[in-house]
Amino acid sequence: MRANYTRRMAGAAVAFAPAAVLAASFVWAVAHGSAHRPYGLAVTLLALAVGVFNVSLSFVRPMLFARARGSLDGYRHVSGIPIFGTLVVVAGGLLGFGSAPCAALGLAAVALDTGGSAWFVVATWRDTSLWDA
Repeated sequence: MRANYTRRMAGAAVAFAPAAVLAASFVWAVAHGSAHRPYGLAVTLLALAVGVFNVSLSFVRPMLFARARGSLDGYRHVSGIPIFGTLVVVAGGLLGFGSAPCAALGLAAVALDTGGSAWFVVATWRDTSLWDA
């Protein structure tokens, strides 16, 4: 079966749109002076906390389990808070648009949030049943 790159690119564009908004916010802040947006910063910090929680469940928790038990036998994978971090980072990016700290923390949240839309596309990129059906 031939890969459907049009569908994949559309999915990637939607999934990485929050990062694009945050990058635009950072560029705007650098070009026009960073604005002080306390509500945006608070919401973006919440998104960062969700991202840290999700990355800890994805990488830190299994590593600690393997270190304590010697292997991952008996390890039960748990889901974090999928897509919630993406929604919160979009809200924080919009509330804090033009604020360099909001944009930087939001980009960190997008990078860390393994339950977010960007990580979904990265994790499923080779899944032909999703993208090529």
